[in-house]
Order: sequence, then structure tokens, then C-alpha cells
Amino acid sequence: MKKLLTTVTLLTSLSFCAMAQNRSDSSNNGRPLVDEETKRNVRQKAGQASEKMDEEINKSISYQQANQLSWFEPNNLFLGGGLGMGATNGQVYLGINTRLGYFFQPGFAAGFRYDADRLVGNKYHSRQVGAFARYYPFRTRISSFIGASLNSGREFSENTPADTKYKYTSVGLEIGVMAWILHRLGAEVSYESSFYNKIDPTVSRGKGGRLKIGVNYYFGRVAGRGVKLAH
Repeated sequence: MKKLLTTVTLLTSLSFCAMAQNRSDSSNNGRPLVDEETKRNVRQKAGQASEKMDEEINKSISYQQANQLSWFEPNNLFLGGGLGMGATNGQVYLGINTRLGYFFQPGFAAGFRYDADRLVGNKYHSRQVGAFARYYPFRTRISSFIGASLNSGREFSENTPADTKYKYTSVGLEIGVMAWILHRLGAEVSYESSFYNKIDPTVSRGKGGRLKIGVNYYFGRVAGRGVKLAH
């Protein structure tokens, strides 16, 4: 962080010097406020700052590559589950969520999920199945991810006639962080927003977002080779 602040300060100074080149001093005789030697020094410092920034970026890339968990490599399979909580319009929802995923490309996984929700203090509940996709741009012991899902669900409540089925489809968008905690086991926290094509109007037009916590178990490559964790 200190190196980044130093770089930003130097670049800002260079910008001010560039603007000052075209200004005159208080005597209005047209003499530049910044002489050539000062400009050369500033350019030199800016060049050094740029080289330092490139060096730090390369170090970051090297670190990511050296410490990347092989969990996220193609042909790896994982199983996950967790709990979720959301609130909207004064109503609180609790839910469970499960997922089974497969990595097709480095950091890119897709699979199937099952979710069940219940409204606290009400007989309303729902369940849904769907397909999801996730991408992990950073894949070290602390990894971030973004995801999306398409789901089909059904609602149940005391207002639903026995011969009526309330069905819906939803799209979920998710962002989160996962941390390596044990051999082949990771813990995650995420936030998911869902968009429904219809919902029981006697309960809520939308269930709001979900804060979710859970764990994932990584089985290793489908071919049977074990996962080698990065050190």
C-alpha cells in the first residue's frame, strides 16, 4: 500500500508540473515556472515509479500462479452446502442451499443446485432446483468468485389451494469469497440477489437478497487423481 501511495503521489506531481509548464510567473515575462532540470528530475522519478508499479504487478501475478490451488483446475468436482438469510419488507427468510459443481476451465465451474426457503413466523416456504456457473478470478488460499444461476421453483403457503401449484423461475447473481480451511475443504461467504418472474403476492413480491455462508468439499480430478494443494 505504501508503494502504491508513493507511485500515485509521483504521478500527480508530474501532472501538476505539466500544467505549470505553460504558465508564466508573477512578473508576466513569459519565463516558465518550472525549469528544465526540474522537469528532467520529475520525468526520471515518474519513470522509476512506472517501473516499480510494473514490478509490483508482476510480483502479484507470480504470487497468484505460485500459490494457486489445484482445486480450480479442469476436471475437478466439488460438493457444497450452506445456510442463507434474507430480509425484505420486514420479513425474514431462512434457507438452505446445496450445489454440485465441475470445473471445465481453470477457475470456471458449472453445475446444479437445490435451495429451500422458509418465511419466519409464517407457513410460507419454497424450494427450487437450477443450474449455476461460477468464475474464480483469484484462486489462492483466499479466493473470490462471481456467479449466476437460472432456477425453477415452487411455493407453498396457507393461502395456496390444495389443487393449485404456484411455480416461478428466478435468476440469481452472486459474489463472494472463499478461504481454504482444511485439506480439500473451503469455507465461503457470499451475497446473492434473485429476480423472480412471479411470487406469491400475499407473502412478498420479492424475497430480497441473501447473505449466505457455507462450505465446499473438493473431491479432486474425476479421473481419480488426488488434488495436490499449493504450499
